[in-house]
Amino acid sequence: MFVLPSNFSMRVSRQKMGRPITCLILITCLWLSATSKVLPIDEEDQLLYERFARQGVEKFNHQSNDAYKWELDRTWEVERKLSGGIHYSIFVTLVKTDCKKGQEEVEERKCRKTDTLKKCQVEISRRVKRHGYGLKDVAHIKHCEEEFTRNIDKFDHRKIQLTHDDSITVQELRKAKIIRPRDYVIWNSFLDFIDRHEKRYSNKREVLKRFRTFKKNAKVIRELQKNEQGSAVYGFTKFSDMTTMEFKQTMLPYQWEQPVYPMAEADFEKEGVTISEDDLPDSFDWRDHGAVTQVKNQGNCGSCWAFSTTGNVEGAWYLAKKKLVSLSEQELVDCDSVDQGCNGGLPSNAYKEIMRMGGLEPEDAYPYDGKGETCHIVRKDIAVYINGSVELPHDEVEIQKWLVTKGPISIGKSFM
Repeated sequence: MFVLPSNFSMRVSRQKMGRPITCLILITCLWLSATSKVLPIDEEDQLLYERFARQGVEKFNHQSNDAYKWELDRTWEVERKLSGGIHYSIFVTLVKTDCKKGQEEVEERKCRKTDTLKKCQVEISRRVKRHGYGLKDVAHIKHCEEEFTRNIDKFDHRKIQLTHDDSITVQELRKAKIIRPRDYVIWNSFLDFIDRHEKRYSNKREVLKRFRTFKKNAKVIRELQKNEQGSAVYGFTKFSDMTTMEFKQTMLPYQWEQPVYPMAEADFEKEGVTISEDDLPDSFDWRDHGAVTQVKNQGNCGSCWAFSTTGNVEGAWYLAKKKLVSLSEQELVDCDSVDQGCNGGLPSNAYKEIMRMGGLEPEDAYPYDGKGETCHIVRKDIAVYINGSVELPHDEVEIQKWLVTKGPISIGKSFM
């Protein structure tokens, strides 16, 4: 077989209507070694589409506010049209991974794929670069549908633990048409939320009520994350099954008013707070000095005022006695006759009540259960007492001076 060299050109002239016409024929030949593989055209196209799709996914991960990375699962349809170049619409399925965005991955570590998927449309515009040198591809993801799950069997066998040691399965809820196919992914998230925070609901009706609230909050989270201009990351918390009103009633229940017991203003010189502003450290944390107990949880009870009070007293007692004692918030919730227990209160009132009661019991003697009960102080178990309290100036520098010298302080902030 005769093969023309790759740069061979032939000039052919023929006569038509008395005028010569010249044609330039360029024949290009590709020399291949015996080990080379020529891919079928459809397989070549598939590789090209996957490369385009991965470009779109890479750009999507870079631009989106999702907390976790997505990877290409598969391409399943392609549309092509000519419009100032070649325009591709590639319909793909993405899979969520367990790799968080912004974290440097351990070398050679592969992200684990989850059961969460979503269908997206990748748009590719392929044009010839200016001056005709090479091709320019512009990729982006135009549209994505709601997330969904692929493992229905695993999903069906998940359980929801109810109160009184009862439980129901997802399969039961699906058969009752309580769980609909379009909600599989958000139900998976809801079930993870229930397990993570050990939530217990009384019956199917309450499960459905809490799911609907969770779903609405998930939509708000997505919108906030989508429109976030800074570095904030939004996600689910233990309050994600509560409505805004329920959260306010539980966590922000009290309309701050003037305290029943007026507080004396702090006398810095008398209390030995003499540090100057220039001598204040750039940062200071009493946790580093042993004056703060472990993080506590007020639960579904508006008792933040009690936790703020005990935190202050715990720090002051440590500085005075060199002994850190975790104190009872439940004693304040039950026995403070001025404040309103789980419906709110003021630390300024609580200090006076501690003095009236003779002090506070330790946490282990009067444990917290997050609801108002009958007061049952045991006088012999009281471990800490106070002699008074003062109000600090509303000046941040002065507050810093007091904190560095005298220990942790209690601050009330209204979010209403």
